[in-house]
Amino acid sequence: MTRFDEGSTCEGTPGNESCTIRPNKKRSFQRVEILTFIDPLCFECWGFEPLLKKFIFQYHEYFTFRVLLTTNHDTTNRCQFHRAKKIAEEWDKYARLTGMCCDSDVWRENPPSPYSIAYAIKAAEFQGGAAGQIFLRRVREQIFLKKHGLNQFNELLEVAQLAGLDVEEFSNDYHSCRPIKAFQCDRRLANELSITELPTLVFSAPCDDSEAIKVNGHYPYSVYVQVLTELLGEEPIPAPNLPLKDYFQQQCFLTTQEVAVIYDLSEEEALKELRKLQLQQIIEPIVLKSGAYWTYIAKTK
Repeated sequence: MTRFDEGSTCEGTPGNESCTIRPNKKRSFQRVEILTFIDPLCFECWGFEPLLKKFIFQYHEYFTFRVLLTTNHDTTNRCQFHRAKKIAEEWDKYARLTGMCCDSDVWRENPPSPYSIAYAIKAAEFQGGAAGQIFLRRVREQIFLKKHGLNQFNELLEVAQLAGLDVEEFSNDYHSCRPIKAFQCDRRLANELSITELPTLVFSAPCDDSEAIKVNGHYPYSVYVQVLTELLGEEPIPAPNLPLKDYFQQQCFLTTQEVAVIYDLSEEEALKELRKLQLQQIIEPIVLKSGAYWTYIAKTK
């Protein structure tokens, strides 16, 4: 984690870090800005999803949020995509470490193209930031959970429909030069901010460009709350959790790990709650070799 200004500091490595926050520091601006740099096909970024979902859900009133796409950086990344077996093994390793399930067989059976996926996500963002984030999530569900490589444009159109996009507008944008330029802008900004590790979050105060904090990789949840607290100048109040049934209706798909993290449960406790909803025929599990994810199935009466 790196500070861009003098004052409070967050130092150390994940699991062994300390943060010092200046007390009684008041801010006059409305919201903190958060830039999140990810590679859509990076498992470390996928493993970060539960924590990020929780942070957005609890504190979304206090910040604006923008996803920027990059790759696990150019030449090395291109070489890796010719070694699908190695990537599949890395996915399996990180699934065991993080508890976030996936199906690594996509790399053996139907490897996705990193650039076409990135261009599709940028095309979706032209319909608004929220639309882009929903499309990003649906893309990752198709790749990580359903092992769909999305190498055909009609597959991307189906994901656009799932995400509730205007399909005709998405198609026009995807086949224009706009997504390529937008992706290039994201990567240029990543270079300017020296983004060398993914995921990375950059927190900044909108009315004070000189004050920003770059958080590289994974840290405990409390660290992100501390950073937000400092930039706000006061402690943010987390939003209350939705009932799990309602959250499933909103999200459609959740992994066991996401439920555990978002609701502050152990994996065993999360499974108990999930099985209650399963018995009510509200959700059903889809079992993968690295775990299970759950899909919302309740029908409108």
